[in-house]
Amino acid sequence: MLASSPAGTPEKSAQHWREALLEYQATLENAWVGIAFTRDRNILHCNPRFSEIFGWPHGDLTGQPGLVLYPSAEAYSKMGRVAGPLLAAGEVYEGELTMRRMDGSTFLAHVHAKAIDAANTRAGTIWIAEDITERRAAETRLQNLLLEQQAILKNASVSIVFTQNGVIMHCNPRAEEMYGWAPGTLIGQPAAAFFVDADDYARFGAQAGPILAAGKQLDIEWRNARKDGSTFWCRNLAKAIERGDGEQNTIWITEDISQRKATEEALRRAHDEMEQRVRDRTLDLANANARLHAEVEERQQAEERVRHMANHDALTGLPNRRLLHDRLRQAIALAHRRRNKVAVMFIDLDRFKNINDSLGHVSGDALLQQVGKRISTELREGDTVARLGGDEFVIVLPELGDANDAAIVAHKLTGAFVAPFAIAGVEVHISPSIGIAIYPDDGTDPETLTRNADTAMYHAKDMGRNNHQFFTDQMNVAAAQRFALENKLHSALDRDELRLHYQPRIAIDTRRACGFEALLRWHDPDQGMIAPSSFIPVAEDSSLIVPIGKWVLREVCRQHMAWRAAGYAPLPIAVNLSPREFRQPDLVDSVARALADSGMEARYLTLEITEGSLMQATVQTLETLEALNALGVGLSIDDFGVGYSSLSYLKRFPVDQLKIDQSFVRDIATDPDDAAIVSAIIGLARNLQLSVVAEGVETEAQLAFIAASGCNEAQGFFFSQPLPAEEAAQRFLATLH
Repeated sequence: MLASSPAGTPEKSAQHWREALLEYQATLENAWVGIAFTRDRNILHCNPRFSEIFGWPHGDLTGQPGLVLYPSAEAYSKMGRVAGPLLAAGEVYEGELTMRRMDGSTFLAHVHAKAIDAANTRAGTIWIAEDITERRAAETRLQNLLLEQQAILKNASVSIVFTQNGVIMHCNPRAEEMYGWAPGTLIGQPAAAFFVDADDYARFGAQAGPILAAGKQLDIEWRNARKDGSTFWCRNLAKAIERGDGEQNTIWITEDISQRKATEEALRRAHDEMEQRVRDRTLDLANANARLHAEVEERQQAEERVRHMANHDALTGLPNRRLLHDRLRQAIALAHRRRNKVAVMFIDLDRFKNINDSLGHVSGDALLQQVGKRISTELREGDTVARLGGDEFVIVLPELGDANDAAIVAHKLTGAFVAPFAIAGVEVHISPSIGIAIYPDDGTDPETLTRNADTAMYHAKDMGRNNHQFFTDQMNVAAAQRFALENKLHSALDRDELRLHYQPRIAIDTRRACGFEALLRWHDPDQGMIAPSSFIPVAEDSSLIVPIGKWVLREVCRQHMAWRAAGYAPLPIAVNLSPREFRQPDLVDSVARALADSGMEARYLTLEITEGSLMQATVQTLETLEALNALGVGLSIDDFGVGYSSLSYLKRFPVDQLKIDQSFVRDIATDPDDAAIVSAIIGLARNLQLSVVAEGVETEAQLAFIAASGCNEAQGFFFSQPLPAEEAAQRFLATLH
């Protein structure tokens, strides 16, 4: 009846308002600022971000008086006295206020407010709030730093000049004074202006250029020229600045040493006159003594460097494994005599590889140096923090009363990672996974304690990362099982133990198969069928997922062509890409090669990528997606809705399809929130002209709901579980003829 109703009918109007309401709800729910609606000074409704900013569980703010958002009744009244007249006049109130969270803590918020009806302020007010505490603190720190640097430059007793490609871009007042230039006239002049002539400038460049190009600090004395042509002796310190934009940037610090040179020259002449008569007699002895002294000093320095290098990490300067074990042995011996405890904490940085891949190894090394310093500041003087290599750090806490002392330190360390690290102009957030072993409970020697702390650290990663776990005997059992599984998985491909099963995607309007998703299975000859949830994480952690993923691509292409050779109608097949596979630099080449070797048309291959993979490295991600799109393969976002609140990437990335995560589909018939989310995702996909697939459909009620909401396709046990290739073809492809 709705389809046949004329335009403008009540049915059309109602449908229009329902769609508009869903769009407004989606906008409100995903807004990055807090939005609240108040009436008679009570909160009638707010979006999740508003609840999050003020630290309330979403929904609990409804019905609360506005006073709960302010640190005091006086602050609330003061705001009302300022905002009330503006709102009554139909104007917007805007201000920065100190607000209160549910737990009583305060923060700085930027607030907008406007009455819905200025003539009747009782009709209600819309409030928009943004937490700007960190922004204001960062601005203050930056302004203070800039003022400090300006004060240093202005009051420095030496000349400071910044050049770019040989041109003076900035200088301090002392530079203009030293070289005899009027204030403000040095800017834009060539650096050659400080030299007698072009030949003098070229000779200087021949000496200084290689040092600066090698990234070393230049320290050279030279007779420079003032503007009036007079010359004077200078000590020039310089260093090239790496900016990565191809420009040659250099900072020059120059000191006028004319007086020192004159004094040195006078002393030299006097000394020469006094010592001339004895110089010939003592020259050989002086040279011999100088050589002996230099050799002794050089040997002492070399021995010290060797000792330091043997016991310390070259990157961070922290103790290495050798020095760590030596100090741990001493701590164990002391604990044995005093009958107290020693804790060994094994720390691994969560997802550190992502930072190396996205920012480069130089930035990764800089992050490791900062991590080492930040950890050290949280420890006692007698504690030891060492770097074993990569992103692994080990801490020794001697003379502990009980294991709870180690837990306190672990909490402090986790808290120390909350603040971001500034790396190459980028704020980097990273968290630690911490494993703890206690002497004598978990081992009595350094090797056992370190190994058990390492095992506990892996358990911390399994528990969701960014936490600490104490070692237990059960962990060794689990670690041994995981190790055995990984060893078997290494040869599973060679032994032809991996299989692909195919689950159909069903077109809702026809109830017929319109594609398949290829799902990996492992049949071990000893254990039988091993669940994907058991071996896929092992493959991810050990990097085995990369060769396995390439095998899956080749096998899907081969099976598609085998079905076509058997006379079946061609249908698209979807392949899941793990985040690690998606980051591989040869991904596009691997896909193109699999298609070319098999003869499969690219339009029948769909690659499913999670939201998390899309958001990790925007530039690299966009380049990879565009290259895959150019090949002609389909691109689908798997598990849509569970990863990120920002949807802007949907406009930038060339995706074709959204797959609604089964966690939303499971309760759509009984949970209004899940039903609203699914409807919103379907509406979003339709507006962006993307196809949409509902995963995990298991009941007729679920199917009826998504069909009524306009979903294109469905997948789940209601239609079929994943099937071997032959059975999938007989049940679904054969029916398409």
